[in-house]
Amino acid sequence: MSVQENTEKHFLGNVVARNVDQGPLVYDLFEEKHHLLESLTKRQVELIVPSRPSRILVVGCGTGISAMTISNMLSSSDRQTRIFAVDVSEQMLNRAKERYRNIPGLFFIRGDADNLESFFHEGFDGIFYTPSIFHIPNFRESVRQASGLLVPEGVISICGFAGLFGENGEDPVQKAFPDFRHNAGAVPFQEAESFFESMPEFRTTWVDFRMEAAEEFVFDYLSIPSQSSTLFPKLPYLDRIPKIREICATLEGKAGPVFMGWKFCMARKGRRLAS
Repeated sequence: MSVQENTEKHFLGNVVARNVDQGPLVYDLFEEKHHLLESLTKRQVELIVPSRPSRILVVGCGTGISAMTISNMLSSSDRQTRIFAVDVSEQMLNRAKERYRNIPGLFFIRGDADNLESFFHEGFDGIFYTPSIFHIPNFRESVRQASGLLVPEGVISICGFAGLFGENGEDPVQKAFPDFRHNAGAVPFQEAESFFESMPEFRTTWVDFRMEAAEEFVFDYLSIPSQSSTLFPKLPYLDRIPKIREICATLEGKAGPVFMGWKFCMARKGRRLAS
Protein backbone atom coordinates (compact mmCIF):
# COMPACT_ATOMS: atom_id res chain seq x y z
CA MET A 1 0.00 0.00 0.00
CA SER A 2 1.41 3.40 -0.99
CA VAL A 3 1.86 6.28 1.46
CA GLN A 4 -1.03 8.13 -0.21
CA GLU A 5 -3.35 5.10 0.00
CA ASN A 6 -2.44 4.56 3.64
CA THR A 7 -3.09 8.25 4.42
CA GLU A 8 -6.47 8.12 2.64
CA LYS A 9 -7.43 4.92 4.49
CA HIS A 10 -6.51 6.47 7.84
CA PHE A 11 -8.50 9.63 7.02
CA LEU A 12 -11.55 7.61 5.95
CA GLY A 13 -11.39 5.44 9.04
CA ASN A 14 -11.35 8.47 11.33
CA VAL A 15 -14.23 10.11 9.45
CA VAL A 16 -16.36 6.96 9.70
CA ALA A 17 -15.59 6.58 13.41
CA ARG A 18 -16.66 10.19 14.09
CA ASN A 19 -19.90 9.70 12.17
CA VAL A 20 -20.97 6.72 14.27
CA ASP A 21 -21.77 9.14 17.10
CA GLN A 22 -24.04 11.31 14.97
CA GLY A 23 -27.19 9.31 14.75
CA PRO A 24 -28.35 6.55 17.12
CA LEU A 25 -31.91 7.54 16.20
CA VAL A 26 -31.14 7.24 12.47
CA TYR A 27 -29.82 3.71 12.99
CA ASP A 28 -32.88 2.66 14.95
CA LEU A 29 -35.35 4.24 12.50
CA PHE A 30 -33.63 2.41 9.64
CA GLU A 31 -33.75 -0.89 11.55
CA GLU A 32 -37.40 -0.48 12.55
CA LYS A 33 -38.25 0.04 8.88
CA HIS A 34 -36.05 -2.63 7.27
CA HIS A 35 -34.91 -5.08 10.02
CA LEU A 36 -31.61 -5.50 8.21
CA LEU A 37 -29.25 -5.81 11.18
CA GLU A 38 -31.56 -8.29 12.87
CA SER A 39 -31.68 -10.42 9.71
CA LEU A 40 -27.89 -10.32 9.22
CA THR A 41 -27.24 -11.21 12.87
CA LYS A 42 -29.65 -14.15 12.66
CA ARG A 43 -27.70 -15.37 9.65
CA GLN A 44 -24.44 -15.08 11.60
CA VAL A 45 -25.82 -17.26 14.39
CA GLU A 46 -27.16 -19.82 11.89
CA LEU A 47 -23.82 -20.05 10.10
CA ILE A 48 -21.82 -21.01 13.21
CA VAL A 49 -23.88 -24.18 13.79
CA PRO A 50 -23.16 -26.59 15.48
CA SER A 51 -21.59 -24.06 17.86
CA ARG A 52 -23.91 -22.69 20.54
CA PRO A 53 -21.68 -20.29 22.49
CA SER A 54 -22.75 -19.29 25.98
CA ARG A 55 -20.14 -16.65 26.86
CA ILE A 56 -20.25 -14.13 24.02
CA LEU A 57 -18.56 -10.87 23.09
CA VAL A 58 -20.23 -8.51 20.62
CA VAL A 59 -17.80 -5.92 19.22
CA GLY A 60 -19.34 -2.71 17.87
CA CYS A 61 -22.80 -3.35 19.28
CA GLY A 62 -24.29 0.03 18.33
CA THR A 63 -27.77 0.46 19.77
CA GLY A 64 -27.87 -3.16 20.94
CA ILE A 65 -29.99 -4.80 18.23
CA SER A 66 -27.39 -7.42 17.31
CA ALA A 67 -26.70 -8.34 20.95
CA MET A 68 -30.41 -8.68 21.66
CA THR A 69 -30.90 -10.84 18.56
CA ILE A 70 -28.09 -13.18 19.65
CA SER A 71 -29.61 -13.38 23.13
CA ASN A 72 -33.02 -14.28 21.70
CA MET A 73 -31.55 -17.03 19.52
CA LEU A 74 -29.13 -18.63 21.98
CA SER A 75 -30.78 -18.18 25.39
CA SER A 76 -33.52 -20.48 26.65
CA SER A 77 -35.26 -21.34 29.91
CA ASP A 78 -32.61 -23.94 30.74
CA ARG A 79 -29.61 -22.22 29.15
CA GLN A 80 -28.61 -18.66 29.97
CA THR A 81 -26.06 -16.89 27.83
CA ARG A 82 -23.82 -14.10 29.08
CA ILE A 83 -23.34 -11.45 26.41
CA PHE A 84 -20.88 -8.58 26.76
CA ALA A 85 -21.54 -5.90 24.15
CA VAL A 86 -18.89 -3.25 23.50
CA ASP A 87 -19.06 0.05 21.63
CA VAL A 88 -16.94 3.19 21.72
CA SER A 89 -19.94 5.50 21.22
CA GLU A 90 -21.54 6.69 24.44
CA GLN A 91 -24.62 7.83 22.50
CA MET A 92 -25.10 4.39 21.00
CA LEU A 93 -24.64 2.65 24.33
CA ASN A 94 -27.08 4.97 26.11
CA ARG A 95 -29.69 4.00 23.56
CA ALA A 96 -28.87 0.30 23.98
CA LYS A 97 -29.04 0.45 27.77
CA GLU A 98 -32.34 2.32 27.63
CA ARG A 99 -33.94 -0.26 25.35
CA TYR A 100 -32.56 -3.46 26.91
CA ARG A 101 -31.93 -2.56 30.54
CA ASN A 102 -33.99 -5.46 31.93
CA ILE A 103 -32.53 -8.29 29.85
CA PRO A 104 -30.74 -10.83 32.09
CA GLY A 105 -27.22 -11.78 31.06
CA LEU A 106 -26.80 -8.81 28.68
CA PHE A 107 -24.14 -6.25 29.61
CA PHE A 108 -23.20 -3.09 27.69
CA ILE A 109 -19.67 -1.71 28.08
CA ARG A 110 -18.07 1.39 26.63
CA GLY A 111 -14.68 0.61 25.13
CA ASP A 112 -12.49 0.70 22.04
CA ALA A 113 -12.72 -2.24 19.66
CA ASP A 114 -8.93 -2.33 19.37
CA ASN A 115 -8.37 -2.33 23.14
CA LEU A 116 -10.38 -5.39 24.19
CA GLU A 117 -7.61 -6.80 26.38
CA SER A 118 -8.07 -3.86 28.74
CA PHE A 119 -11.64 -4.89 29.55
CA PHE A 120 -11.68 -8.69 29.41
CA HIS A 121 -9.42 -11.38 30.81
CA GLU A 122 -11.65 -14.47 30.69
CA GLY A 123 -12.21 -16.52 27.56
CA PHE A 124 -15.18 -16.35 25.20
CA ASP A 125 -16.55 -19.19 23.07
CA GLY A 126 -18.21 -16.80 20.62
CA ILE A 127 -17.15 -13.35 19.39
CA PHE A 128 -19.37 -11.47 16.96
CA TYR A 129 -18.46 -8.55 14.75
CA THR A 130 -21.63 -7.22 13.15
CA PRO A 131 -21.17 -4.92 10.09
CA SER A 132 -19.34 -2.56 12.43
CA ILE A 133 -16.00 -4.29 11.79
CA PHE A 134 -15.45 -2.30 8.61
CA HIS A 135 -15.99 0.91 10.56
CA ILE A 136 -13.05 0.02 12.84
CA PRO A 137 -9.91 1.71 11.46
CA ASN A 138 -7.53 -0.61 13.33
CA PHE A 139 -9.51 -3.80 12.77
CA ARG A 140 -6.38 -5.98 12.63
CA GLU A 141 -5.48 -5.13 16.21
CA SER A 142 -9.09 -5.63 17.28
CA VAL A 143 -9.26 -9.13 15.75
CA ARG A 144 -5.79 -9.99 17.06
CA GLN A 145 -6.91 -9.19 20.59
CA ALA A 146 -10.26 -10.94 20.08
CA SER A 147 -8.45 -14.11 18.95
CA GLY A 148 -6.45 -14.05 22.18
CA LEU A 149 -9.69 -13.94 24.19
CA LEU A 150 -11.21 -16.89 22.30
CA VAL A 151 -11.12 -20.35 23.87
CA PRO A 152 -10.04 -23.39 21.77
CA GLU A 153 -12.77 -24.31 19.25
CA GLY A 154 -14.42 -20.97 19.90
CA VAL A 155 -15.64 -19.05 16.86
CA ILE A 156 -15.30 -15.50 15.57
CA SER A 157 -18.23 -14.48 13.36
CA ILE A 158 -17.94 -11.44 11.10
CA CYS A 159 -20.50 -9.76 8.87
CA GLY A 160 -19.71 -6.85 6.60
CA PHE A 161 -21.08 -4.80 3.74
CA ALA A 162 -19.38 -5.83 0.50
CA GLY A 163 -20.84 -3.08 -1.71
CA LEU A 164 -23.47 -2.65 -4.40
CA PHE A 165 -23.57 -4.88 -7.48
CA GLY A 166 -25.32 -5.05 -10.82
CA GLU A 167 -26.80 -8.22 -12.37
CA ASN A 168 -23.42 -9.20 -13.81
CA GLY A 169 -21.46 -8.39 -10.68
CA GLU A 170 -20.24 -4.98 -11.81
CA ASP A 171 -20.17 -1.91 -9.57
CA PRO A 172 -23.38 -0.01 -10.48
CA VAL A 173 -22.17 3.25 -8.91
CA GLN A 174 -19.02 3.17 -11.02
CA LYS A 175 -21.09 2.30 -14.10
CA ALA A 176 -23.52 5.17 -13.57
CA PHE A 177 -20.87 7.65 -12.37
CA PRO A 178 -17.52 6.65 -13.96
CA ASP A 179 -15.61 9.49 -12.29
CA PHE A 180 -16.97 8.89 -8.79
CA ARG A 181 -14.69 7.14 -6.32
CA HIS A 182 -16.26 5.44 -3.33
CA ASN A 183 -15.67 2.76 -0.68
CA ALA A 184 -17.90 0.10 0.89
CA GLY A 185 -16.30 0.76 4.28
CA ALA A 186 -13.19 1.95 6.05
CA VAL A 187 -11.52 -1.46 5.52
CA PRO A 188 -11.79 -3.53 2.30
CA PHE A 189 -12.72 -7.21 2.60
CA GLN A 190 -9.51 -8.29 0.89
CA GLU A 191 -7.59 -7.07 3.94
CA ALA A 192 -9.76 -9.09 6.31
CA GLU A 193 -9.38 -12.21 4.17
CA SER A 194 -5.60 -11.89 3.95
CA PHE A 195 -5.42 -11.23 7.68
CA PHE A 196 -7.13 -14.49 8.58
CA GLU A 197 -5.02 -16.35 6.03
CA SER A 198 -1.99 -15.22 8.01
CA MET A 199 -3.38 -16.76 11.24
CA PRO A 200 -2.76 -20.54 11.10
CA GLU A 201 -4.65 -21.18 14.33
CA PHE A 202 -7.96 -20.45 12.57
CA ARG A 203 -10.07 -22.54 10.20
CA THR A 204 -11.94 -19.94 8.20
CA THR A 205 -14.98 -20.07 5.92
CA TRP A 206 -16.34 -17.14 3.91
CA VAL A 207 -19.91 -16.93 2.59
CA ASP A 208 -21.22 -14.39 0.05
CA PHE A 209 -24.80 -13.15 0.11
CA ARG A 210 -26.56 -10.74 -2.22
CA MET A 211 -30.05 -9.32 -2.06
CA GLU A 212 -31.93 -7.20 -4.56
CA ALA A 213 -32.32 -3.71 -3.15
CA ALA A 214 -34.97 -1.19 -4.17
CA GLU A 215 -34.07 2.48 -4.56
CA GLU A 216 -35.67 3.47 -1.24
CA PHE A 217 -33.80 0.76 0.64
CA VAL A 218 -30.44 1.74 -0.88
CA PHE A 219 -31.09 5.41 -0.11
CA ASP A 220 -32.04 4.69 3.50
CA TYR A 221 -28.94 2.53 3.99
CA LEU A 222 -26.48 4.92 2.38
CA SER A 223 -28.00 7.79 4.39
CA ILE A 224 -26.89 6.25 7.70
CA PRO A 225 -24.25 8.74 8.94
CA SER A 226 -21.28 6.35 9.06
CA GLN A 227 -22.17 4.77 5.71
CA SER A 228 -22.71 8.11 3.98
CA SER A 229 -19.29 9.22 5.18
CA THR A 230 -17.64 6.48 3.08
CA LEU A 231 -19.20 8.09 0.00
CA PHE A 232 -18.57 11.76 0.83
CA PRO A 233 -16.03 11.86 3.68
CA LYS A 234 -15.29 15.58 3.30
CA LEU A 235 -18.90 16.82 3.32
CA PRO A 236 -21.08 17.61 6.35
CA TYR A 237 -23.83 15.04 6.87
CA LEU A 238 -26.75 17.16 5.65
CA ASP A 239 -24.87 18.04 2.46
CA ARG A 240 -24.43 14.35 1.64
CA ILE A 241 -28.15 13.54 1.55
CA PRO A 242 -29.13 15.24 -1.76
CA LYS A 243 -26.07 13.71 -3.42
CA ILE A 244 -27.03 10.25 -2.20
CA ARG A 245 -30.57 10.84 -3.45
CA GLU A 246 -29.18 11.72 -6.88
CA ILE A 247 -27.04 8.56 -6.95
CA CYS A 248 -29.95 6.31 -5.99
CA ALA A 249 -32.36 7.89 -8.47
CA THR A 250 -29.82 7.43 -11.28
CA LEU A 251 -28.61 3.90 -10.51
CA GLU A 252 -31.53 1.80 -11.69
CA GLY A 253 -31.92 3.70 -14.96
CA LYS A 254 -28.26 3.45 -15.89
CA ALA A 255 -27.21 0.21 -14.21
CA GLY A 256 -30.36 -1.93 -14.05
CA PRO A 257 -31.38 -3.84 -10.90
CA VAL A 258 -29.15 -3.15 -7.91
CA PHE A 259 -28.07 -5.83 -5.43
CA MET A 260 -26.59 -5.27 -1.99
CA GLY A 261 -23.69 -7.56 -1.17
CA TRP A 262 -22.69 -8.96 2.23
CA LYS A 263 -19.93 -11.26 3.35
CA PHE A 264 -19.92 -13.56 6.36
CA CYS A 265 -16.81 -15.04 7.94
CA MET A 266 -16.73 -17.93 10.40
CA ALA A 267 -13.27 -18.35 11.92
CA ARG A 268 -12.95 -21.30 14.30
CA LYS A 269 -9.96 -21.46 16.62
CA GLY A 270 -8.00 -24.66 16.17
CA ARG A 271 -5.02 -25.50 13.99
CA ARG A 272 -5.84 -26.13 10.33
CA LEU A 273 -5.65 -29.64 8.95
CA ALA A 274 -2.55 -30.35 6.86
CA SER A 275 -3.27 -30.24 3.13
